[in-house]
Amino acid sequence: MASLIASILLLSLQTAALPSGLTEPPVATADDTRPMRIHVGDTGIKCVRLPCPWRGVFVPDEQGHASSEAMLYVDMDGDTPPPPMIGDEALLAAIAKAWEERACLAIDGRLISGEDDRPILRVDRVIGRCGSRPE
Repeated sequence: MASLIASILLLSLQTAALPSGLTEPPVATADDTRPMRIHVGDTGIKCVRLPCPWRGVFVPDEQGHASSEAMLYVDMDGDTPPPPMIGDEALLAAIAKAWEERACLAIDGRLISGEDDRPILRVDRVIGRCGSRPE
């Protein structure tokens, strides 16, 4: 069920107006495939009961925090796997490990259209733990 909700959220972001906090479309277009800074993993959002966006893929605000308006993919029940990803195997393994450990990684990447227009997370570079400064 959570995977279905995450897929619907991703698909709705492709056609909806930009959520506040986003300055460009979350899914790359043929004209713009530049990477953007994205955080993957723990959102820092804590809830008393489910559903709760514990983990996700989001565009951080100026302070590096998640907001519901900038979520690109969401794990609402704690059991949803990370989104489909492409990139260097070592980078994808680091992201999968951070996801499982409920940690957060800052990356440069972009959602790109995949099969049947389902977005895939393209990982260009892992910056480090969320909140760390790029090298």
